[in-house]
Amino acid sequence: MIPAIVVGHAVSSHCHPSLKGCKMLLCQSLDAGGNPSGAPMVAIDLFGAGMHSKVFVSTDGVAARHFVHDVKSPVRNFIQGVID
Repeated sequence: MIPAIVVGHAVSSHCHPSLKGCKMLLCQSLDAGGNPSGAPMVAIDLFGAGMHSKVFVSTDGVAARHFVHDVKSPVRNFIQGVID
């Protein structure tokens, strides 16, 4: 799990069929001090996170593909939880 903050929405005019209807968010990872670190990543949203929400992002591609019900989906990252 990677702590991150939602910094935007990802929109695609063409996508893999398994991602149709999935909300995709741009998440910026955070270091131990809560500061932005590294490059942003796109993650599918399972919890209805909004802009500037702090979240946990999982990079478990097998679990992400389970959520979209397609073992051949290119998805890798998903929001695993929202941090209160």
